[in-house]
Amino acid sequence: MLETVVATSFVAALVVLPLAWRVWRDRAEERALALQADLRAAIFRALHGDSLLAVRVLPPMPWRTGRVLLSAPAGWEWLVEAVWTELVAHVPDGYEVVVTPAPRALPSPAPPAFRRAA
Repeated sequence: MLETVVATSFVAALVVLPLAWRVWRDRAEERALALQADLRAAIFRALHGDSLLAVRVLPPMPWRTGRVLLSAPAGWEWLVEAVWTELVAHVPDGYEVVVTPAPRALPSPAPPAFRRAA
């Protein structure tokens, strides 16, 4: 009798726990996407139109806080400065704002000088 109860509860846990985790994760991602849309609308209003500024929101997890990732192409970092006050006003508590710089384009090396075959 006890073995049946233990086996049944083990099998039920194998089904219920992943489903509960997925429901919790989906709701967290849904809230992050809603925040991302709100931040994009705030950036749109602050710059009076679309921009090259990219926004991505990662939902908070039990082991880390939520993150708002901002990035702009090289040479366009002034966009972050232009929207900073408007953006920070919309970021809720429990989220950190991370600005990731775009990699600078390296100058292309000079083409190798080929000698003429005789």
